[in-house]
Amino acid sequence: MTTELPSPVRVLLVDDDPLVRSGLRLLLKPDQGIEIIGEAADGGAAVEFVRAHHPDVVLMDVRMPGVAGPEATAAIVQQSSSRVLAMTSFDSEDQLLKMLTAGASGYLMKDDVKRFADAVLSTARGEIVVSGTSTAQLVRRAVSSEGGAGRQPALERISGLTERELAVARGVASGATNPQIGADLHISAGTVKTHLEQVFVKLGVRGRVQVGVILERAGLGPAEV
Repeated sequence: MTTELPSPVRVLLVDDDPLVRSGLRLLLKPDQGIEIIGEAADGGAAVEFVRAHHPDVVLMDVRMPGVAGPEATAAIVQQSSSRVLAMTSFDSEDQLLKMLTAGASGYLMKDDVKRFADAVLSTARGEIVVSGTSTAQLVRRAVSSEGGAGRQPALERISGLTERELAVARGVASGATNPQIGADLHISAGTVKTHLEQVFVKLGVRGRVQVGVILERAGLGPAEV
């Protein structure tokens, strides 16, 4: 859900390549409302930094030696309020899905340099950020590759949702914003936000992408266009 933007947005850079981290420092500048408060070369160091310094956004490489991006992301979102934005040089759907299901708020290709500053600010506001393939398409194809293995657990998780909460969750899975969902359901965006907060609690997730993954696994994702 969208939240008030902190000023400045405090960012941790996580990548095993120091040249990538240096490049990101050049892209993300104080005059954009962004402050780089630290760097880490692997996921384990990132988790420790987050515990100590509580950044608003963690720019996390997907593939690193030692503790990789998905494992570090899961630990960070479970232990803090920091949001994770995944970075990758490879449009690898299985790795990206692992990041998203671990709790990442979205992902960017590393060569999408013009979007990084805006993506960091959007992530800090609680918005979904994607590069290339749409989130719904990515989730659909990756869940399809699982062969239905997650269907029953997903059905059990959504069984606790009310009819209205499920309708809100399906709107989220389709990529709709709170005002769009509200217009479709004839309720206010504020009421959508309240329902969505309950959806997050009942499903045990923190982000809109994770809601989409669970609904897709349950067979209730957005229809093909």
